[in-house]
Amino acid sequence: MMMELLIKGAQVVFSDGVTTADIGVKEGKIAGIYAPGLSPQANRVLDATGLFIFPGVIDPHMHLGIYNDMASDFKEDTKAAALGGITTIVNYYRGKESYQESVPKLIEVGDKNSLVDFAFSLGLLTKQHVAEVEGYARELGITSYKFYRNYQDDVKKIFGSEDPLTLDSADMMFILRNFAEISPKLNLCVHCEEMDLQRQVAARVKAEESQDSLAYFARTSPDYAETISVMGALYLNKIVHGNLYIVHMSAGSSVDFIAGAPELINQGVTVETCPHYLVLTEESPCNLLAKVNPPIHTAQDAEKLWEGIRNGLITTLGSDNCPSNLAKKYSKGKDVWGILPGFPGAGVILPVLISEGYHKRGIPLETLARLSSGNTAKALNLSQKGVIQVGADADFAIVDLNWERKVTPEVFGSCDYSVYEGMTFKGWPRFTISRGEVIAENGKITAESGRGQYLKRSL
Repeated sequence: MMMELLIKGAQVVFSDGVTTADIGVKEGKIAGIYAPGLSPQANRVLDATGLFIFPGVIDPHMHLGIYNDMASDFKEDTKAAALGGITTIVNYYRGKESYQESVPKLIEVGDKNSLVDFAFSLGLLTKQHVAEVEGYARELGITSYKFYRNYQDDVKKIFGSEDPLTLDSADMMFILRNFAEISPKLNLCVHCEEMDLQRQVAARVKAEESQDSLAYFARTSPDYAETISVMGALYLNKIVHGNLYIVHMSAGSSVDFIAGAPELINQGVTVETCPHYLVLTEESPCNLLAKVNPPIHTAQDAEKLWEGIRNGLITTLGSDNCPSNLAKKYSKGKDVWGILPGFPGAGVILPVLISEGYHKRGIPLETLARLSSGNTAKALNLSQKGVIQVGADADFAIVDLNWERKVTPEVFGSCDYSVYEGMTFKGWPRFTISRGEVIAENGKITAESGRGQYLKRSL
């Protein structure tokens, strides 16, 4: 059988180990995996000798369209994502309206502008949203939903909703139970902060003399505010046999807790962290440009998160990419209270994992492949993604483990700054391939925006 593309000579990073193999691609799918010297003919042969083929990275946590125009974010940030080996993104959207009205339009925006394949996760803010979830899943193909614990008691004030959810523990339990009754493929992605505690602590910190530093901001939501919320979410999930995805874990104390409670994470639980919690600290020179919720903590917290990755307690990595420019970031002030939370971060997942995880800490490449792709595909019901096997989508990040690159403006996406600016990571993709098409090569985009496809998931 003649292949459309044959990738030869590389080390292939499977979920259970690394092996030299050739990969044949036909009609956007992996058509064959061959021992060296046994591969068929192909219209195009890509010599990847000395490189490592990872499954295309899946970024499960983006916030396109929060501060900027959605179309612009899709166009620019999926380019930045592709330079880092990302072939699929999952974008969070939330609003007070019925998603039956708004999401088809958002899918159309993505279809016209995205360079990579994409899906949506939706924020549950109203009672109508909860009532319509099964319809969203069956008609729109959306099976993952965000529970914004940080909006507890504030949905009406922030969004103007007339039927707001409280977003307290009771809401969480009943939604998890409802999801489990509908389908095990429905997933509740929970932002864990204990808000009654966090708000009281933040008020006391605010009464002190203000300091414009990440360390000061971190005190407004201490590590235990997250950990207590993680405890409650995991235990409620166990009670109802739900499907829980903890987003952006930031605190070492949270890792300590889940390490001591394996019975709470053995089934139906996914734990995510983010690159900024792994490589930035309260002392980082970017300072309040890295203001985010939950806050960045200490170097000791970062090391515990790395150990959580090594030990399989943390199983996915999302960028929490929230594109903005400096004018927007500072639009409500330049002090610790005025600076808006969130920052751009597209495209750094794999370079951070290889540079800091593999080179610096010796974490196996197959562990990083599962973290950056395979586990995410399983957790978020992306059935054709995340694996290198015959029949799966031909999505690859072909990496030069020794290529050192400094984070520079071309990887900022639609933004004019990066919290990672000036940092050097060792291990970048030489090629990013999406459904058999080379979309980035040697740090340059080689395909046109609008080729990405919407991923409609099924129950």
